[in-house]
Amino acid sequence: MPDELHLITIGGNVAGQFRENVQHWHILGATNDTPYLNANSLAQYWDTTIRPLWLAVNADMYTLDYVNVRRLGPTPGQYAQVDYAPGDQTGGRTGGTVGEQLCPCVTLIPPMGVKSAGRVFLPSVAKGDVNLNVYLAGYVTVVNTLFNTMITGSAVAGGLASLVIYSRKLNITSAVAAFHLSTVIGYQRKRSRPVGA
Repeated sequence: MPDELHLITIGGNVAGQFRENVQHWHILGATNDTPYLNANSLAQYWDTTIRPLWLAVNADMYTLDYVNVRRLGPTPGQYAQVDYAPGDQTGGRTGGTVGEQLCPCVTLIPPMGVKSAGRVFLPSVAKGDVNLNVYLAGYVTVVNTLFNTMITGSAVAGGLASLVIYSRKLNITSAVAAFHLSTVIGYQRKRSRPVGA
């Protein structure tokens, strides 16, 4: 079977404000030829292995609502979804969130020669994890654990599933050679909606 590219959409909210994150995952050497079964296998892996690590980096004001997985290639396929009861899956970092529009960014660094890097914006950061706009060591550790686990991946649908960098503009997928947590938290102006829109 050909390698498969999947889009994972993570839906949640911070203090009632909707948050959506996307990740791209590769399944190298999937042995099943049914797109839904592969997407469902990846969704179940994300739910059992990645979800606890994802919640461990988010503030307690963050709530995970659903995880949706859909195959993008070699041809698009059906989606699989895991839904959570409202308020059931909350972030593990106590003390509230720094600000509703402030979030850390993790840059995914590709191998040498690949032009396109990737980014993952984390939905929230707890007040107790930042001092003078600098992350504390404990927070850096849980972020490193999350991303190392996603990059290493695991056996899913007969293949190896792992986080990858996907460029729509260049239409290429590349492995993640390294990652870097932004040195400071910031406001996402690019994603803000103008008043009255």
